[in-house]
Formats: sequence, structure tokens, C-alpha cells
Amino acid sequence: MRSLLACLQEVAQSRNKTMSQVAINWCICKGTIPIPGAKSVEQAKENIGALGWQLNTNEIAELDRAAANADKKMVQNIFQTK
Repeated sequence: MRSLLACLQEVAQSRNKTMSQVAINWCICKGTIPIPGAKSVEQAKENIGALGWQLNTNEIAELDRAAANADKKMVQNIFQTK
């Protein structure tokens, strides 16, 4: 099983997107509304590149599997609801 970062990188390369754009889009596809921070105009522009397209069901499933098998558990924000 490949790592989450390797999976993000593979999807990013196949989509001609950055890993950050794939990660943000993945969150959106999972029904969340991510609010990514941007320290520069360039980062804000990169974040916008996560919009206007969607990962397909296979890509989402691959990312979900990689995340489920990650050594470190994802930390949920206290403001998230179940």
C-alpha cells in the first residue's frame, strides 16, 4: 500500500495539479468546506486551482484507502461536526 503523500503526488501528476489542489479538492468531494490559509497571493492562486473540477470516484477511493492506512491519524478540527 502506498503512502498518502505518494497517492496525492500520483493523482496530482495525472491531473496536472499540485498536491495541495488535490487535497483541497478531495476535501470538497468528501462534502466539507475547507478553508485553506494563504500566506501569499501565489498560495491563494494555487488554492483557487482546486476549484472547477472534481476527482473521480476511483481517485477518491484511492486517497481514502491511503489515508485509512496512514501511520498517523488525521487530526480533526474541533469545529467539525460528524
